[in-house]
Amino acid sequence: MNLSLYTSRRYLLSVVALLLAPAAQAALIDWPGLDMLIRAEWQQLTTTFNNILSAWDSLLHGIPEGQRTQVIMNSGVPLLLIFPLRWLARHFASWTAGMLAALHNRLISGGIHHQGLRAITRFISGITPLVPWILLLWATTLLPPLQQETSAVGGALPLLMQVYILYVLLKLAAEWFLFSVCQGAGSYLNADNTALLEQRARSFTSWLLLPWVLIALADYLFQHSVISRMLGAFVWLFSWVVISYLLNFYREELIQNLKRLLPEKTDPLIEKAGHGRFMSLLLPLWVPFNLVLFLRAFIIQLVAEFTWYQKLNARWFRMKNTVADNNEENEPGECTDDNYLRWFNSGNDWDYPIIDTGLSAAIRKNFDAWFSERSDDNVLLITGEPGIGKKSAARRFAGSLQSENSELQIHQLDIPAKTTAAADIYRMLGDELNIDLSSGPAALAAQDEQLQPTLIILNNAENSFLAEVGSFEGWRALLSLTNTHVQNIYWLIVINNQSWAYLCNVFGRDYQMRNVIRVKRWSQAEIRSLILSRNQQSGYRLQYDDVLIDPRSPVAGALRNAEQRYFSLLWDACHGIPVTALMLWKESVSTQRGVATVSIPRLPVGSGFEKSGPRMLFIFAAIVTHGNLTTAELVRVTNTAENIVRFALKSGLEAGMIRKGNDGRYAITALWYHTVVSTLNRMNMLNE
Repeated sequence: MNLSLYTSRRYLLSVVALLLAPAAQAALIDWPGLDMLIRAEWQQLTTTFNNILSAWDSLLHGIPEGQRTQVIMNSGVPLLLIFPLRWLARHFASWTAGMLAALHNRLISGGIHHQGLRAITRFISGITPLVPWILLLWATTLLPPLQQETSAVGGALPLLMQVYILYVLLKLAAEWFLFSVCQGAGSYLNADNTALLEQRARSFTSWLLLPWVLIALADYLFQHSVISRMLGAFVWLFSWVVISYLLNFYREELIQNLKRLLPEKTDPLIEKAGHGRFMSLLLPLWVPFNLVLFLRAFIIQLVAEFTWYQKLNARWFRMKNTVADNNEENEPGECTDDNYLRWFNSGNDWDYPIIDTGLSAAIRKNFDAWFSERSDDNVLLITGEPGIGKKSAARRFAGSLQSENSELQIHQLDIPAKTTAAADIYRMLGDELNIDLSSGPAALAAQDEQLQPTLIILNNAENSFLAEVGSFEGWRALLSLTNTHVQNIYWLIVINNQSWAYLCNVFGRDYQMRNVIRVKRWSQAEIRSLILSRNQQSGYRLQYDDVLIDPRSPVAGALRNAEQRYFSLLWDACHGIPVTALMLWKESVSTQRGVATVSIPRLPVGSGFEKSGPRMLFIFAAIVTHGNLTTAELVRVTNTAENIVRFALKSGLEAGMIRKGNDGRYAITALWYHTVVSTLNRMNMLNE
């Protein structure tokens, strides 16, 4: 305790010495001539006051010829212009702030999609109150000096205008700083507290205005003399005391913000120093630390929506929690509430809240262009990663069309696996359209005039081929039908992105489908809406694991920060694939008594898979390319012995990398899909 008191006193003496340094330096320059210097400056001050009195006497009793300008400047009458200039400055600031606010509203109402523009709008809204006064301060520095050789008082008008502008900037900055301090500390400000804060900020700046007017006039009249330096030291000391008095009302909030900035192990030292006997006078030293904290928060807010920052932030947090993430004791209990889990199944989504990502609208735009003109552009292919929502969007598109146009015939087909013969493709589509297509495209063209407007949606188009000589006839048959010149049929083909990339390398990208939509991965906001909307329908209350909650953040924002951190981790883990996000959610949540507790989403470790031999990787590459395969089909497309194929499948099943359906077909699981694809891409074993 004695050491803390001694240290606080040393800091106080150091600050006082720093403030009085200019005056001391001026006094110690030349002791023998100090008395003469002070006498000369005192005479200059007396002369200035005599000039003011003489000028006012001339104004009252008549100005001599040719001395009008000199008398007016000596009297200080031009300083009265500070009042109309003050009114004009306020009017200009109000007009400029209104223009900036209108610009901000125009950008917001225009529907901003670019991440950089959204960050700019936040920046504009944050600096709007300060910009007009900063412009005025810059303009006053460009004014020509009115100072005459006699240093007439009236020439200080631009200087006093600068002091007033700085006063307004200081008032706005003080209000913003105190609001930020309270917000950062999690203190709730009601209407009364807010009004009190604004009143204190105004009183604080008003107390500082008059002393700084005096120091400005002293600097103007005496040109950095001993008197001006001594007066300056007094004003600085007075300002320090006023700032300390203001900050003392918010000492606890300053302490909490300082704790957020510094490591947790420094908390005892901060508490001890913050409540020390003389710390009230040292509170201004804490202002720069709080400004650093606010600057960091502002920068984070500017870059929060950029994809690179979201990924970097999520991965950095996961790296910091690697030990806890791998600790089996911290795993949440297995959720056994099937009533809750059913809301996060990735099957039929008609009963679930729908997240509009714009895919259905893109399909509708292409279809409407064909339907209005019945042009030759009657084929649209949708390709994307498994689980990204291709088939769901196609179903919603078909449902909306059916409700709007009863005359439109809609046929939705899932191509069975593996339908690689041309005759099977013709028979499947012919049975659906009640047309004999055994003769191929010619039969379709002959029946076109008898058909009503028809939409044909073909899902799982990757099932129409095998990567083997002689097993592309099904895909060729499909291409021949879609390339047939008809006016009453619109084709919508849905295919896996890896299968489409492989077919483009085999047949050429420009000789298959004319219109292709490559489905983009979902954004973090869309993944968040997907999860939270389903959780709301379930009726469970959400809470987050302690590891996701930052103990240094304010209590009021702890839940919001934990939610943001979790969905950043989830989005980075699922790579924008909604089905994977749903599975990761079910893996990371546990339920008890109507409460769903969420922990860090866990990813499979792919180091073991990367060390697999080339034969095993080749087998997994075949599964990725085709979407799903049986053991026999894997033997055919990889030209590998059956025992090797079975060993690879057995290893994949045990590791959870692949799953076996009821039909005996193997596919990559959603949790492992990105890990497997990334590894195979690094080995140059895939086509995309």
